[in-house]
Amino acid sequence: MEKEVKEISGKKRALMMAVLLFGAFVSLLAETFLNNALPSIMKSFNVGQATAQWLTTAYLLVVGLMIPISAWIFESFSLKNNFLTMMAIFFAGSLVCLFAPNFEVLLLGRIIEAIAAGGLMPFIQNVILILFPPEKRGMAMGITGLVIGFGPAVGPTISGLILKYAEWQMLFIILSFASALVCVLAFFTIQNITVAHLSSVDVVSFLESIVGFGLILYALSEIGNTGKITVTLTLIFIIGIVIIWLFCRRQLKMSKPLLDIRVLKNSGFDLCTLLSTISNISMVGIELVLPLYLQTTRAETALTSGLVMMPGALIMIICNPISGTLYDKFGIKKLSLFGFGMLLLGTLPMLIFNTKTSLVLISLCYALRMIGISFTMMTTFTAGINQVDTNMTAHANAVSSTIRQIGGSLGTALAMLVITLGATGSGVSEAIRLDNGYRLGFIMMLIFAIIGFVCSFILPSAQKELRK
Repeated sequence: MEKEVKEISGKKRALMMAVLLFGAFVSLLAETFLNNALPSIMKSFNVGQATAQWLTTAYLLVVGLMIPISAWIFESFSLKNNFLTMMAIFFAGSLVCLFAPNFEVLLLGRIIEAIAAGGLMPFIQNVILILFPPEKRGMAMGITGLVIGFGPAVGPTISGLILKYAEWQMLFIILSFASALVCVLAFFTIQNITVAHLSSVDVVSFLESIVGFGLILYALSEIGNTGKITVTLTLIFIIGIVIIWLFCRRQLKMSKPLLDIRVLKNSGFDLCTLLSTISNISMVGIELVLPLYLQTTRAETALTSGLVMMPGALIMIICNPISGTLYDKFGIKKLSLFGFGMLLLGTLPMLIFNTKTSLVLISLCYALRMIGISFTMMTTFTAGINQVDTNMTAHANAVSSTIRQIGGSLGTALAMLVITLGATGSGVSEAIRLDNGYRLGFIMMLIFAIIGFVCSFILPSAQKELRK
């Protein structure tokens, strides 16, 4: 159902967007904020690395589970109550983590945070799509892309600096304060620019969505954590696929589906979603592989790894708004070709990385890749949304975001799998095996960049691009 939209002034629109993006940044920062704190948490609660890793894995899992139902949430409740509720839930989760007496309570707090974070990003994208007409969405979504990429990218660096002088609880003090500040600002700035249409949720669809996507994301996360494909994980993945097939069949038969997958009948939307997903895989994959490469093959510290990646994170601040503005002017084809071309240029030198490679060169290659991602991830997403009718925007956003989230999990799982396979063998030192493993990981990143570059030629030119 198309939402009734109320007009607001340019100043109020800018304030709304600023507060919404601040909230998104806080939730996305939390995604990687704990990575450097895991050793300290392991020591505090006397748990192993595999157990501690669930603080990140569970967060990403729950975020992925919330995205498919985001369209129903967005259409059923007022914007202000929606945003305030999600930020209040995130604040509560951060407080639970801060005062956690044991690991189980800490994990519960992370799950509470993730419930809010999973709904926040699609919600914010939906609001921005309403606030701006198609011909101005590029710039707005470019700024949104800055938050999506910069938050997770800068998380390890900021936390590394904090942990040098404070205990891990300080991370949750910061998240609690930041989310509380967002709530206060939102109370005075967020406007109910749409009229909510509360509808009942189909319980069967809801359960199929939670269980199906949950099993798929769990299997991919475990493969990413262990670098191994087991019979159990394969069965879990297959069961998840079957349940999602049943979910999709049910959605197609419903007049008011939980997630309207009919948007996938639009080939232009499908192509743009594929390219946005490849771009996301390229981002999360390298954010996983590069720190591991630096810390295992070169014995660099977590802080050094974060500093090597910092220029790439900072360059996104510049490139995302620029890419959005250029998209509004030139359309998607030229930007996608340029972006994936930069991704190729940044990835090619990685094939010859070794223990002696200059940290400056590594940082430069990562920065080139982030330029490419800045010009592709949110611009292709926006181009895809512009291909569908206005009354399908929320569902198109949910479908595209879900595919992108699963694609990110698939990318990290594949990266760890090929690294593990490449690092196996005998007759050579562990350093050489690791070097071979990470080289295979970089080759996989190159293949994704090539696929994205080739597919970009199929995109319509600016003159033919549909702009609804």
